[in-house]
Amino acid sequence: MTTNTDIQPAVWWRRLCEVADRLFVCGDLPMNSHGFRQMLDEWVKAGITHIVDLRGEANDSDRVADHAPHIEYFWFGTHDSGGSQNFSWFDAGVAAITDALADPQARVVVHCHMGINRAPSMAYAALLQLGHGIEDGLDAIRDARPIAAILYADSAIDWFADRDGWDEAGRTDAQRRASAWHRDNPIDVRWVISRIRDEEIDEIYGIAEEHSQTTDESEIDWDAELEQLPQDQIAFDLAYQTAKDLVGQWYDLRAGDGIGFDEMPDELQLDPDDKIGRIVVDLIAQGICRAIGVDHNGLADDQATELTKEILGCITQGVSIGLGAVHDDAGGGSS
Repeated sequence: MTTNTDIQPAVWWRRLCEVADRLFVCGDLPMNSHGFRQMLDEWVKAGITHIVDLRGEANDSDRVADHAPHIEYFWFGTHDSGGSQNFSWFDAGVAAITDALADPQARVVVHCHMGINRAPSMAYAALLQLGHGIEDGLDAIRDARPIAAILYADSAIDWFADRDGWDEAGRTDAQRRASAWHRDNPIDVRWVISRIRDEEIDEIYGIAEEHSQTTDESEIDWDAELEQLPQDQIAFDLAYQTAKDLVGQWYDLRAGDGIGFDEMPDELQLDPDDKIGRIVVDLIAQGICRAIGVDHNGLADDQATELTKEILGCITQGVSIGLGAVHDDAGGGSS
């Protein structure tokens, strides 16, 4: 697949893209307070009257209500793990969008985290409801937002076919046409996401500027701090490569059993059932502390233990290697 390096995904991430009259698709509002207020002010200046937030992982209703109480905010959080989306999700989202647009003064922004799949797919369902054709709706979204992959277009078509009473032949034909459109209009989603991730990591670390360098670690509410950070990305970006390298080293050594692996000194042997897991957890802990402006080395034992417990509670499969075998000293097993 050819990568269009002229797209600059990070530039499009949080750009308001008008996919139809008064209907916009975008990425989410920034996590940090200054960026949040600045971007929401831009939405206000653009005349946005309604926000439809589709992130299952976050909810800005309170922050929007505090800063722009006149904007009507809808939250229909869902996953972005592939597969399909429920008809009820489209029912709620499309109703919110079309009801709002019935007011000629309304301007609606639909957003997820990056504005690549969930928001474009919901906007596509709304376009179908508003009378756009199968290819016309996809073209409108991609033309307005080049980074839109519209992964759940097939779910949107199934939803609309069911809602509109299409027969099986009509549904099959529509799905075939949408598949052909995607084949003819490919997008390198992994590359797009990777470029946005670079920008996102800068934002994560920028949060530290909002915290005092003299934060009293004894007063840290780890639950609250972790809730505001994208744990999966902290884990992935700070720990994945190190874990992968360590496991690779371990297997390389294992492959050399015949040349004396078992006779190597203990301190030179990497044990993925213990050392790798502990190293990865420590990397994640360091990343979180850096993000919130806390000295990781200055944590008391009970604070470090609490942080480790929280990390293990929210760790994702993306960095699960080695982590599943971190020993639980209290239980004598693994956690």
